[in-house]
Amino acid sequence: MSPEPLSFAKFLSLWLPTLAVAVVVPDVETPLGDRFLIDAWGLPIPVVTCVLGAIGIIAARPFTMRAEADLGWKLRLLVSFIMLVLVQLWIIESRPGWLFAFVVAIGLGFSGFSLLELFGQQVKDFLRRAFEAASNTIKGPPQ
Repeated sequence: MSPEPLSFAKFLSLWLPTLAVAVVVPDVETPLGDRFLIDAWGLPIPVVTCVLGAIGIIAARPFTMRAEADLGWKLRLLVSFIMLVLVQLWIIESRPGWLFAFVVAIGLGFSGFSLLELFGQQVKDFLRRAFEAASNTIKGPPQ
């Protein structure tokens, strides 16, 4: 005899009371992003958050898009390095909470190359428009 599937209503009837009992609002004096700070040359660095960001990037890299797999290991390593630097700078500057930093790092690790491609395309379009506007100015107004 196979177990019957759990309906959404039954799931909610069990989950919501459990959630209500389990949720504890802690008396947090220091946000997670500001805990375990190390002072490096006058710059406070949240160590645990930075480590979680690095783990998120590294753990997500094997699951990248197929287009990135065709780059070869050197370019994949470069993309990983760029994403690591980006996440670490964001963490040091913004001081997000641990979970948020980890989730964003996973997202960047997974789709970082797509983000770089999008950024490169936007820069290319901007430069093209700038050169077109400059060449129109050099030619003068239409007569």
